[in-house]
Amino acid sequence: MPAVTATGGETAFVGRTAELDRMNQCLRTARSGKATSVLVQGAAGIGKSALVRRWLAGLSSENLPVLRAACDISEEDLAFGVIRQLTSRVPAALLDRFTLLAGAVPTAEPFQVGTELLALLGELQSDGPVLIVVDDVQWADRPSAQVLGFVLRRLEADAVLTVLLTRSGTEPGEAGGLDLHRLVAGMPHSCELTLTGLGVTEVAELAALVYGRPVGRGTAERLRNHTDGHALYLRTLLAEVAWDSVAHGRDALPVPTSLVQALRRQLDGLPGPARSLVEGIAVLGGPAPLATAARVASVTDSDAALEPLLAQGIVRWWPNQPSTPVAIAHELQREAIVTATSPRRLRALHAAAATLVDRAASWSHRVAATQGTDTQLARELELAADEYHATGEPVRPATLLLWASEVALPRSERERLLLTAAARLLWAQRYVRVEPLLARIETAEPCPLRSLVLGGYGTPRGAPEAADLLTEALENSRAEAGAEFVPAMAGTWLGIHHIVGGHSAKAVPLLRDVLAIDHLDPQLAPWAAGSLGLARSYCAGARAALGEYDTLAPAGSPRSVAEQAIQRAYRGMLQMWAGDLTDAENELAVALDTARTNGCPVTAEFTYANLAASQYFLGRWDEAAISADHALVIAEAEEKPWAFSYACSIASWVRAGRGQWQRAQELVQRSYQWSGAISPAHGLPPAAVGAAVLAQARGDYPAMLGALRTILRARPDSGPRAFQTWWRPLYVEALIADGDLDSADTALAHLTALSKDAPFLRMAVMWLSGRLSQARGEAKRARDLFEEGLSLPASSDDPPLHRAMLAHSHGRLLAQAGERQRSAAHFTQARDLFTALGARPFLTRYRDDFTDRPSGSRRAAGPPLSELTDRERDISMLIGRGLTNREIAARLFISSKTVEYHLSHVYQKLSLSGRRQLRNMVQQDSPLSST
Repeated sequence: MPAVTATGGETAFVGRTAELDRMNQCLRTARSGKATSVLVQGAAGIGKSALVRRWLAGLSSENLPVLRAACDISEEDLAFGVIRQLTSRVPAALLDRFTLLAGAVPTAEPFQVGTELLALLGELQSDGPVLIVVDDVQWADRPSAQVLGFVLRRLEADAVLTVLLTRSGTEPGEAGGLDLHRLVAGMPHSCELTLTGLGVTEVAELAALVYGRPVGRGTAERLRNHTDGHALYLRTLLAEVAWDSVAHGRDALPVPTSLVQALRRQLDGLPGPARSLVEGIAVLGGPAPLATAARVASVTDSDAALEPLLAQGIVRWWPNQPSTPVAIAHELQREAIVTATSPRRLRALHAAAATLVDRAASWSHRVAATQGTDTQLARELELAADEYHATGEPVRPATLLLWASEVALPRSERERLLLTAAARLLWAQRYVRVEPLLARIETAEPCPLRSLVLGGYGTPRGAPEAADLLTEALENSRAEAGAEFVPAMAGTWLGIHHIVGGHSAKAVPLLRDVLAIDHLDPQLAPWAAGSLGLARSYCAGARAALGEYDTLAPAGSPRSVAEQAIQRAYRGMLQMWAGDLTDAENELAVALDTARTNGCPVTAEFTYANLAASQYFLGRWDEAAISADHALVIAEAEEKPWAFSYACSIASWVRAGRGQWQRAQELVQRSYQWSGAISPAHGLPPAAVGAAVLAQARGDYPAMLGALRTILRARPDSGPRAFQTWWRPLYVEALIADGDLDSADTALAHLTALSKDAPFLRMAVMWLSGRLSQARGEAKRARDLFEEGLSLPASSDDPPLHRAMLAHSHGRLLAQAGERQRSAAHFTQARDLFTALGARPFLTRYRDDFTDRPSGSRRAAGPPLSELTDRERDISMLIGRGLTNREIAARLFISSKTVEYHLSHVYQKLSLSGRRQLRNMVQQDSPLSST
């Protein structure tokens, strides 16, 4: 990994001592193992980049690893382009260990790339702090911005200092969707530096650097007042005005009305070859080989032409690199150069550049070199877009199509290309990119493709006309040439619209029609099939949906890796709802692992939540807590509000079961708050389940019943039928506790019928049947039912919580009958199951119920593990599974350094000497319960 190096020739930086001190203070914090971030903001050209370059130059002797990137507005559609820059100088032997970072897979989900970046940072910290520097972050591509947000939120005990540079006034969401101020403020160790104009002393210092001789204070004040201390403006002015004029005030300073005018005056004073070379450099954009820039500009003596550009600070040069690359020093200077170049000259420069750069970079130059229209180029751009689309990359194809629309003829062809680009952006959920196109879209001639785009744009916004537009697109697009994807996309979108609106019965035939389309786009097919499975489960239950889904997407059928991952994610969801818990856990875990390894999307925010639900019922509460947290982290980092209600509900279950009342209540409240993000009909039922689980743990049966009645009032095809295995046992329990035995009997009959297709409910059926008989005074029948349930052969899908409550109830019934010896065994079984889960409220209730309970308890291993934090408990549990620190870090979305930090606290709290003792403690059955 190369060390920090100075770039040389930096005359635009002076002063800023206070800011340098703040940055060095932040570095000291990072050195101590506390992840730190700095947000440097200020007007364009104020000196942000110069400040950071000067700071890095001061660290050059320390050989610190530095990951650097400079964002460019022209590269916003290059997925993970900023991440590629950050990792470009990491030694290949190290980078090759991280598949997604090394391969830059454009279809990967940001959290997948972020997990690998966290692991890489853990490796790079071995010899000291790591620096991450991202310039002009307001232009970061969205996937890269989401990776940065994910990583910064997950850095904890890491020697990492992140420096983000942005222009003042950057609105929330401009930096690839990041709210920079909120992100930085949310980190425990961070600061914001806002750069303003240079002071008089600093202006004098800069003038002295430029002229090689001092200037008086009066002259410095005159310069400061004239430029407001703006570093780039001042540097441009000093390059234009002679020292005598400045020092003695014989001539008035030039008074351009803007910095751009000052830059243009500077350009006008350049020798011809230098002016030509700087135009070529500007057209090429980022750093480019000097020889390439000279060929673009038709300059024969590039060295001579470069000298005045370096002297005036217009160009930066890296002479120590093999190709001696050059770049315009500042984006404002590049903009001024481009706008000051005649249209004919610009087209010639772009035409020359198109023949000298690679194919991917050539497209923008070819478009810029075109005068008027070029139908051949438009066709080539569309073909290139199709190539990108075939790889699954979502945004680059749309950009090429938009360029094609600018050079195509006739108008109908321009509009087709524009609308196709917009449709693909919408399918990739890039709504921000579509907003600037709306005026052109709305004025396009009415057609199915236009209806598709407007309907797709309006669907997530709840636009009342969205359904009508999608219906129009679907009904009128069957034979439209060049837009064969329209009926498939319109049908899928309309189906999803009906599902989230609580009308899944309308979605089923639509989605079946989509799947019957010949030559259905392979990228769309698995999502249409999954949506059909979802709609069918909402209408007929998960078991019926699973049967149909397996005919649409049979396991083991020859599909692409991406399709297989998506199919497994949907199948696992349906299996989980149907009660095939072990199969569901395996299917969901394989889906996530396949997606992570190959960089393909599986709506991980839902897949992790479904995995957590399976693990909760299977009694693996520690794993469930981790999976549910992952769902929340991904939904937040990738801005997927439609998943919050569902994920928050499931995340609350373990917290409620362990008596973490404050956190559980917060999650339930968030679930209700987000339930209306798309549609209350879709979001309220999962939130109600979370509220009911919390009320069950608290023993608050009126609240439990009140929450569940929300589900009963929901439309039959709006969702509750899909996950009725979750809420029907809770409903019967609440009715019995409320004394409404007739209603409980009816509800129990529904549950009993459901258990025939969902055998994992059999223990709950026996327990609740016994509870109902006991409530009716039928003690003997209750005893027989309890004993029958406990005698059932164990199944891998049996929920331990259900068996514990059955044993608890039977023990209480026997104790009330005076059969203390027989009751003791059931008390012990219930206690041990509750203890293994860490289900503290149920243990407390057990103790409160029985003053004459069995003495003794399971062996405690050392100090109580309940003293551990959630993170410490998660790490300890994984240590017990035999995972290495690196494996634990990947599993928990943290760095290996953070694992080491928390482990040291675990050893201290539990008075352990090391890893082996902790592993033994966990494996010997310490209940990793929390307070």
